[in-house]
Amino acid sequence: MARPRIAAGELGQVQVTQLANGKWRARARMRNDSGELMQLRAEGISENAAREELLSRAKTLTTHTKAIVTAASTIQETAEAWLPTVKIRAENGTLSWSTYENYETTVRLTLIPTCGGVTLEALTVGRCDRIIQNLLADKGVSAAREARSVLSLICGFAVRDNAIPTNPVRDVTRLPTPEKKTAMLTPQQIEAIRELMTHWRESEGMGPRPNWRALVDGMDIMLGTSARVGECIGLRRCDVDMTAAPPTILIDGTVIQNKKQGVTRKNAPKRTRQRRRVALPALAADAVRRRLALAESGPEALLSPIETGKPMSVSNYERLLRSFIDDSRDALVRLGMEVDEYSTHIYRRTTATLVERAAGLTIASRLLGHANEMVTRNSYAITAEQVDVVTADLLDAILGE
Repeated sequence: MARPRIAAGELGQVQVTQLANGKWRARARMRNDSGELMQLRAEGISENAAREELLSRAKTLTTHTKAIVTAASTIQETAEAWLPTVKIRAENGTLSWSTYENYETTVRLTLIPTCGGVTLEALTVGRCDRIIQNLLADKGVSAAREARSVLSLICGFAVRDNAIPTNPVRDVTRLPTPEKKTAMLTPQQIEAIRELMTHWRESEGMGPRPNWRALVDGMDIMLGTSARVGECIGLRRCDVDMTAAPPTILIDGTVIQNKKQGVTRKNAPKRTRQRRRVALPALAADAVRRRLALAESGPEALLSPIETGKPMSVSNYERLLRSFIDDSRDALVRLGMEVDEYSTHIYRRTTATLVERAAGLTIASRLLGHANEMVTRNSYAITAEQVDVVTADLLDAILGE
């Protein structure tokens, strides 16, 4: 009876013999990925060493390798095999450390407690859907979205390792999109907020005043440039050109924070393609001049550092803003503001909406650094209730009286 044909990428039976000089020789036939049959030989000081050397040579001839996970592996086991591959990407710079840490946190605090013991072969579309829907009910849209995203990445890893044929997370029920926030500031509210910030805790007489100047200058720069808070507090002297007419700033960095690196300035905006130079309106130019007067010398000096010269963290700036909001809640309500929607995002939303209404969506999208205008429309620009009355004139001209 003929021996069974060796498949491409497979190693045949290994034969090991001891040589006259005391070493061991391993031999086997193998068919590489192109289908060519090859004779492999390897030697070692022991039988096991000869076998290992032969297997090592065989691996260089094929893409067929032993799977890391199998259909019987649990979600926890698969996640623990997947996370090191993500960490390698973070270490070589193709993925941010913050993203890796978010993945690890979601696995540890959400997926493992919820479904860590489920095997891949039992992870049907229906079961995935129930897992995500339960998280939606228990923890809300944000947690369910994050869990679905990370679980899909884990299953994608399992598909590539041939443990399961398809990714079951792809066909789960679509999660609801978060309700679009519509709060924005009017010029009158901006002026009143600036006045409130300027006199915040001015007469309390209990220790040093909070850093109200950072709040005012940050608000004016964000309103005047559409910069995110991390991009705003990451500005340096070398990013500013006050000799231009009008003055400009280059948004090419942002402040990030994670466990490994601490608070640092990343030399790229939130996304690298969003690098842009923005002309400064008067309110932002005045704020930049104030920051330049306070900043240290040197081109790399930050405009909004802490006392040590290092970057202020985004969380500290937002904590400072929340303290102001808590102290000024009654006054802000009297201004007609939706206080619960007041965060640094309201500045970017206000700028996007005002520019879109005055100059159109394309310019607003370019100002915000978006590659897709629909991102600006869906997430930032607030559609005016009143449609331009020119539509009536156009229809009159076409349809007649």
